[in-house]
Amino acid sequence: MKIDNAEEIQNLTEIIEDLCKKHHLTIEIAEDNYFRIFTDQSSGITLFLQLDENYNLSFYFLQRTYDVFYAGDRSDAHVILSLMFTSFLRFYKTGISCEQFDIGHPVVPDEIWGRYLVPVQVPILHGISTAEQLFKVVEEIIIMVAFWRESLWYFTGCPCDKCMTDGNISNSNYKYSLEDVEALFSDLHTISSRNNYGDRERPEWVYFYDIEEEVTMIKSSSLAKFLNATLDLCTDKTESMKGENGTFVLSDNIKNFVHDETKSEMDEYFKKINKNGKLKGYPVMPMENMVVTVMEDYIIALGRICGFDEYKKERELIRQRHNRESELLFPISQFIWKEKVCPDQFELLVKALLEREPNVKSVRRPAPINQGDKGRDLIIEWNVINEYMSDTTPPKKLIKVVGQCKSGKSTIGKGKVLDMRDTVETHNSQGFFLAVNTQISSALTEKLESLPSQGIWTSWWNREDIEMRLSKNQDLIPIFPNVLTSKDQVKFVDKNK
Repeated sequence: MKIDNAEEIQNLTEIIEDLCKKHHLTIEIAEDNYFRIFTDQSSGITLFLQLDENYNLSFYFLQRTYDVFYAGDRSDAHVILSLMFTSFLRFYKTGISCEQFDIGHPVVPDEIWGRYLVPVQVPILHGISTAEQLFKVVEEIIIMVAFWRESLWYFTGCPCDKCMTDGNISNSNYKYSLEDVEALFSDLHTISSRNNYGDRERPEWVYFYDIEEEVTMIKSSSLAKFLNATLDLCTDKTESMKGENGTFVLSDNIKNFVHDETKSEMDEYFKKINKNGKLKGYPVMPMENMVVTVMEDYIIALGRICGFDEYKKERELIRQRHNRESELLFPISQFIWKEKVCPDQFELLVKALLEREPNVKSVRRPAPINQGDKGRDLIIEWNVINEYMSDTTPPKKLIKVVGQCKSGKSTIGKGKVLDMRDTVETHNSQGFFLAVNTQISSALTEKLESLPSQGIWTSWWNREDIEMRLSKNQDLIPIFPNVLTSKDQVKFVDKNK
């Protein structure tokens, strides 16, 4: 992001302080463009906000109660509240799709110490180019957290000390009875050896979490009402479409894909819940690595991959299918691409778009195009998911990524992108990124998909990916006339406001 007057950023701390005071949130850290904001002990959500030296904004959440607020093992609070929060994020306004990561207890193997909640599809971070826009996004994130807390306790009853005392309810009434859980859930799911379970009076729930199979079951009329109300928050029209191997769940800003095997699992659970044995319709709330459903008073959450990467893989399989699917997945472009794209301008366009990616810290060109860059067009510093995260390790890490840009008139094949692994190793990098102005072949797709198994982080953009980003950053379009133009009026960003 480019900000002409860096001094404007100094106002950010004051804005955050005012918002947190208004919404009764606690600022735990506010220094060097880094903020840690805590809700309260009953909600247990901590928001981490970070601005890098280029004023790019990133954020993530931690679900954890830090004190013995919930009596006994607090795994149920960490698991259930994180599910309620991420489900809310998925359907609140433009939507945010998160990945969720258990933080194992350092001593007890069947307890959950907390959960990292890492936004992956984050439409509100796209197109930020002024300090004013940045402030507005930060405000929206903080209000979103406060509104979730207010909405949740509206449906379930607040479990804070004051409200519990007023209701003559004790927070110490936490039950560990496996017999009660078996009576409620054993018909739905085999009680495995590695699990966590219990029930509370407020928030009212009975809960079982199979850690091994990543299956969570909750019975709670108040939480079921909250999730159904959450679905009504979505301002994007959401559509489902059958693919080759499952179902697309598509809105204007968020793209998910639920595999048939996952849907079959959910069907089996809800056939058993419905005493008549007939399967009723139920909502599907997919995120990056979790899908949540609700029927009657039951909530089922499965830890299954159904995020944007799965969407992209399935989209490639059905590119040639009938016109209705093409209309929904690949709408007619508002862009007119040059028959012969200028390679230099294309590379600069990709660089400009990368600089506005939420998780990209910096991008540089190591050498002018067509000179000796040894297979690299761009060097990118990229924040990616840290697969080795722990209770002391953040959920993201910064890696060095080699980027290549390939332009042409037809599909880019495997022969155009050679020695990817050698290129990464030569430049002492940990990742590979490819951008093309057309499409990539199935052989090249398979090659790219094989790199993560070799320890190389990988991502790529084709024409549709670039157009999607340009629709959010239309002020870039006139800068690169030798790459593409727009059929429609460009929505310029007013830099002077």
